[in-house]
Amino acid sequence: MMMSMNDKKILFTFGCPNRGLTVTRLRHAAALAVDPTAKKNFFRLAVMLNEEATDDGYRNFFYNMRLEVERVPHHKYVPDSQPVPVDMSIRDLS
Repeated sequence: MMMSMNDKKILFTFGCPNRGLTVTRLRHAAALAVDPTAKKNFFRLAVMLNEEATDDGYRNFFYNMRLEVERVPHHKYVPDSQPVPVDMSIRDLS
């Protein structure tokens, strides 16, 4: 099953190892979403996961997808003690 990174993030947030509960949760999220693009993405992912062909390997796919998303850094960590560079041109505007 091929997914975009956005689909993986949605599944990471709303998914669980039980495929049926994940589909139900995604449908509820689609019903409650205000943004039309998010609503479309939630519902499209729910329909994609609702196919019976995905039932066999879903649990393994879910755990592998979680490992992959957790491995990818989403931001660069900067400790509190490390100085943060400031762009001088922005600071001197006032």
